[in-house]
Amino acid sequence: MRIFSIKRLGLAAALGFLLPFGYAFALSEVSDYIRRPVPEFMVWPFGWPRPIWIFLMGRQPREADIIGGIIFLTLCNIVLYGVFSYAALTMFSMLRGRQVEYAPPPPPEQKDS
Repeated sequence: MRIFSIKRLGLAAALGFLLPFGYAFALSEVSDYIRRPVPEFMVWPFGWPRPIWIFLMGRQPREADIIGGIIFLTLCNIVLYGVFSYAALTMFSMLRGRQVEYAPPPPPEQKDS
């Protein structure tokens, strides 16, 4: 069992993007359907890097900073959810393991004396 796998890393990066993106999309669709604004606490699973971004910038973001902010939030979410996904995929791989078939040994050959 290998801990590092390039396939697992690629799948974890894809899941790191798709999990928060899918959640944000579903939240947007539900919000549009029920015609109510989304509560603040429901945005935290994918909006958590915003305070870090503001701290790193040293000021509140402006309209011109939106592209950089989206890229920063996306990269942070890919890293966070990618690490969680990689750990989950590794644990799943360890638990699943390889099934080894133990066949009985072949019968001994009869010697004619």
